[in-house]
Amino acid sequence: MRSVIDRPFTVIAHRGAGNSPGDNTAESFQAALAAGVPALECDVRQTADGALVLLHDGVVPLPGGGRLVVRQASLAALRVAIPSLLTLEEFLEEFGEQALVNLDLKGSGFERRLVTIVERWGHPERVYITSQHAASLRRLALSLPTALRGLSHGHAFTRFPRRVAGRSAFPMRSLMAVQLALTLRLARADVVALQHRVVTPWLTRWLRRQGWQVTTWTVNDPREALRALRAGVRAVTTDVPQQLLEALAKRQAYPAPASTWDELFGQAALARW
Repeated sequence: MRSVIDRPFTVIAHRGAGNSPGDNTAESFQAALAAGVPALECDVRQTADGALVLLHDGVVPLPGGGRLVVRQASLAALRVAIPSLLTLEEFLEEFGEQALVNLDLKGSGFERRLVTIVERWGHPERVYITSQHAASLRRLALSLPTALRGLSHGHAFTRFPRRVAGRSAFPMRSLMAVQLALTLRLARADVVALQHRVVTPWLTRWLRRQGWQVTTWTVNDPREALRALRAGVRAVTTDVPQQLLEALAKRQAYPAPASTWDELFGQAALARW
């Protein structure tokens, strides 16, 4: 059987292998690698003392009823509350050479620290940085140009019960495409990371013609993942990587082997700026 996908793509494990071993933990990333996932996504926040840690939420609840605000708490205090907490350095050292990595920045203002850590690790070509903040990506374009940068878009659509499709949605999609192009240029981004309900063949083709690759998040239904891949996205982020890989394999669709993001997306992405 011929593959139903006609271009290279990859699957990204969202915070590891889902909620079972715990988000953003070593156990979760190990489980994802054991399932054969080629890329790992993690959330990055800065602590009060300048450490970059892997946490999605900005507030950590405490057993006694209190809470820690991540940006106001020290690394030591956070580790007391979350013994499994990983720093970005630990994540890259343990997993960065086993899979491509997607660093999803929660907040901005810590780009210089991020650049220092990635450069010290030594493999920026294996790093794909996503953020909602255009200014943050623009700073990274100047200070860490070898890493791929993606503007994350479509968070409002997580509340939509259905995807944005049909003739009635065309004016919305057209306006969104123009707004996206302006923001992508401001951000000097290489990629746009779209919420999966926003993905359509028209929008993906239009963005590619303008010079941007497209990835999508967070897709847990194999049928929706297949639809997005057929529409032209180059990476699918999922909470259920093993199930998704198995479902795609039944359609003879397999992630492309790649040691860098450049290999997957092509020279054009990183030559854009």
